[in-house]
Amino acid sequence: MKISPSIASANPLRLEEEIKRLDHFDDIHIDIEDGNFIPNITFGMKTIHALRSVTNKPFSFHLMVTNPYQYLDEIFRLRPSILFAHAESLPYVREFIGRVKGSNIKCGLAFNPATPVEPYLYLLKELDAVLIMTAEPDGRDQAFIEEMLGKVKTIHEKQPPLNIWVDGNISHETLPDLEKIGVTTAVMGRAIFN
Repeated sequence: MKISPSIASANPLRLEEEIKRLDHFDDIHIDIEDGNFIPNITFGMKTIHALRSVTNKPFSFHLMVTNPYQYLDEIFRLRPSILFAHAESLPYVREFIGRVKGSNIKCGLAFNPATPVEPYLYLLKELDAVLIMTAEPDGRDQAFIEEMLGKVKTIHEKQPPLNIWVDGNISHETLPDLEKIGVTTAVMGRAIFN
């Protein structure tokens, strides 16, 4: 199982230092939060371009935004390893998948804890990955929600080769259990940077 460090949890005053100490990871996970889809705001594109200038590591993007389309052209130019958007912000999911994959970029679908995955199972063959939020996004008392493991099992049983990512208060202690049920990548923020 791979670990993808979420740079949103790094010290914002030392982003260049923080990103340079991630050499032993396969990629760097970038959450873009717009202050609308969820209350927090993370990075603007100017900061992301600055990060790109100090590392050659692949970037995986997680768009936690109301309108994912407005970010696509600029993110496409950064050639991400994969791009996730939330099912909750996409009224026509297949159209979005086609737009991303049509630009030769891997596409994933993300799900908040309250969103069931079952209505989206018909799309799994078109996706490169699914990201399950295992905590309420950016909640003050962000706690790992064990019930979300049921979503992982559902997806793994329906489409075994699919990459399954989890994100949300993942600790080193939970990694073995996650791997056992088919998780391929764990996004970790506070557990790495704190």
